[in-house]
Amino acid sequence: MKNKQDITLVSPCGGYCGDCPAYKVRENPALKEMLVKKVGWNGVPCEGCRPLEGRCQFVQGTCETYACISKRGHDFCFECADFPCAKFNPAADKASELPHNIKLFALCYIRQHGVEAWKQKTAEVKQRYFFGKMAVGKGPQLG
Repeated sequence: MKNKQDITLVSPCGGYCGDCPAYKVRENPALKEMLVKKVGWNGVPCEGCRPLEGRCQFVQGTCETYACISKRGHDFCFECADFPCAKFNPAADKASELPHNIKLFALCYIRQHGVEAWKQKTAEVKQRYFFGKMAVGKGPQLG
């Protein structure tokens, strides 16, 4: 996806670092206590996956997904011939705390609508993921 859109804060796997509390804490210090309690935050605001070249403080070493996509020369996982690979299998583990199950949706949305549209949509998607009530045949519903 070689284009002029700013992908700096959108990770190769579809996460939006700009909406992450570890990134947002720089402008909202009230997030500090929650970050320490929930994720063992080290006190340093995150710069985002791409600026850190996959060395997020919440990942031991370098993120395998970041390393894989970098080695293949892509910006996003959906550009890969092996997409979707096993790294995108949904998992119940930590699903109520981490938005990892959103990634496949995110990548499909970015591919179809672009990065800027995803940045605008991510808050709503997280709201549905964490607070929506599942309606069979309709998906997660708010309110």
